[in-house]
Amino acid sequence: MNWKTLLLLASLIFLAFPSDARWIEAQGTARIVNGDVEKARQQAIENALQQALLSTGGSISSIQQVVDGVLSNTETQWTSRGNVDQVSIVREEVRDDRVVVLLRADIWNREGDCTRSSYKNSVTIVPFELRDRAHGTWGQIWDIGEVAAERFSRTLGGVGSQIHIAHTLQRHAGLNNALSGLNLEELGRMARSLGLANDSQFVVFGLFDDLAMMNTDSGWLWSSTPDRHYALTLYLLDASTGQLVTRARVEDTQPWTFDRSAAVDVATANFWDEPFGAALDSGLEDLAGGVKEKLVCKPVRGRVIAVDDKTVQFNLGEQHGVNVGDKLKVLHPSHFTDDQGRFRQKWEVSQFEVEVQQVQQSTAVARLTSGKMLHNVQVRDWVVPID
Repeated sequence: MNWKTLLLLASLIFLAFPSDARWIEAQGTARIVNGDVEKARQQAIENALQQALLSTGGSISSIQQVVDGVLSNTETQWTSRGNVDQVSIVREEVRDDRVVVLLRADIWNREGDCTRSSYKNSVTIVPFELRDRAHGTWGQIWDIGEVAAERFSRTLGGVGSQIHIAHTLQRHAGLNNALSGLNLEELGRMARSLGLANDSQFVVFGLFDDLAMMNTDSGWLWSSTPDRHYALTLYLLDASTGQLVTRARVEDTQPWTFDRSAAVDVATANFWDEPFGAALDSGLEDLAGGVKEKLVCKPVRGRVIAVDDKTVQFNLGEQHGVNVGDKLKVLHPSHFTDDQGRFRQKWEVSQFEVEVQQVQQSTAVARLTSGKMLHNVQVRDWVVPID
């Protein structure tokens, strides 16, 4: 029997991974006109929410809703890939004829429509591992994890893709050991480490759960063709937080048409043209399509790698779609665990806007557009494009 399944599961229902939510702090200001402080206050709140939603790739068209007691009218309209679940005022003051508001917004990812960034997200692909190396004995296909990861990488980052493959590693990262020990923290640590080392925002791990031969009775020695089953699970993780974005699994059973004693070279076209190789290739294409669908709406963030008084250098460049004249906002990241024990991502949106002055292949330099200097901006802060 030939069969294949593809499962794309959100992190909300997989292995008790934390929900994909983030607390974002942002400051907004508005000038007081004709003594109307309340109108300036609402404009400052709108400005702050605009800044907060920048990190989700959206913007607000109007502010008219009660949100945690902050506003008091009837309707809110915004375009964003995030749901604003809760907004609260951290601090507000009148300063030099302006209302200054610092707010905190709880923004949850939402499936469906999104605003696609003009930049490409970068992904590191880790060689796929075998849960049981003994399963590679038939045909001596122990290299199938490395070769399959290379083919998956080429499909994912092919012509026209909105994904940049930062690196395809040549060594295993220890996924099997982490999953065997149910060490989810170790899996997240691995993703953060690999993302930092390879300038990527996401990391893909893969595990062949099964490569077993089937119906290998004595009859196979003479005439029958045995079947071989594969099951491959991919794990897509956010490299900045270590959180699982999605898990995907494909599996199929196909005739194993090679001689029993043959050492099969899985890097050759002959392997991928045979029924088993063709089925696995189809599964890899399904997985690549699922990962693309998950990443296309993810906001692209660049990591600050150098900073001085007026300029920042960040790890996005020409290969990610960055152009001279692009404008970006600086974010300060931090993380915390809430009172329910859930991991939360927190971003403080700074007041600084920078404009790209120089673009190299993998990095760019942007200059402050206003103000005297980039105080409190540090290496490992983030920048997000202002579309």
